[in-house]
Amino acid sequence: MLVYGLLSTLSGKFPIRDINLFIINLILAAVLIIVGIFLGKFVKFIIRKGIEKAGVERTTKKSFIELFLTVIKWSIYILFISLALDQLGIPQLTSWLTSTLVVIPALVGALILIGMGFAIAIYLRDLIEESNIIGWQVLSTIFFYFVLYVFMIFAIKTVLIGQDKETVNIIIIILTAVVGAAVAYWHVREKK
Repeated sequence: MLVYGLLSTLSGKFPIRDINLFIINLILAAVLIIVGIFLGKFVKFIIRKGIEKAGVERTTKKSFIELFLTVIKWSIYILFISLALDQLGIPQLTSWLTSTLVVIPALVGALILIGMGFAIAIYLRDLIEESNIIGWQVLSTIFFYFVLYVFMIFAIKTVLIGQDKETVNIIIIILTAVVGAAVAYWHVREKK
């Protein structure tokens, strides 16, 4: 009786046509969330074992690895929460929460792009330094900052995926000018 009273109150706020169908969808949504929790923990465990086997902990701090694993786990959680909300079929609640939850996977994708860009930039910088060609210091610095810049642009576009292109381009131009001026200022101060 209490459940039907609560569902009757909810149906006044959100249009629910059939309460029995809503209860079934609610149970399926709860199952999806539980599956998402177990899958997130399982994937985190598998990736952690792969990282331990690869010996990544020797070159990377444990806190960074934990951050990476937590981001992966929560991305899976959010995916299953979104699927559970879709299962409920409440358009007002689903559209609002889905639009809010889209930000988190975009942010995760941007963080992954930044990490990959940083790793590639360091690799290329070290590769150029080992070559000992004339002017390798300048060339390695240019490559380092260029690769970081390109990956940062992709990361910004990933985070702002819901915005229109003109707004994103203006933000990128402003950030490019500010960061470029800051890097130039830093290099000038280092030379003194």
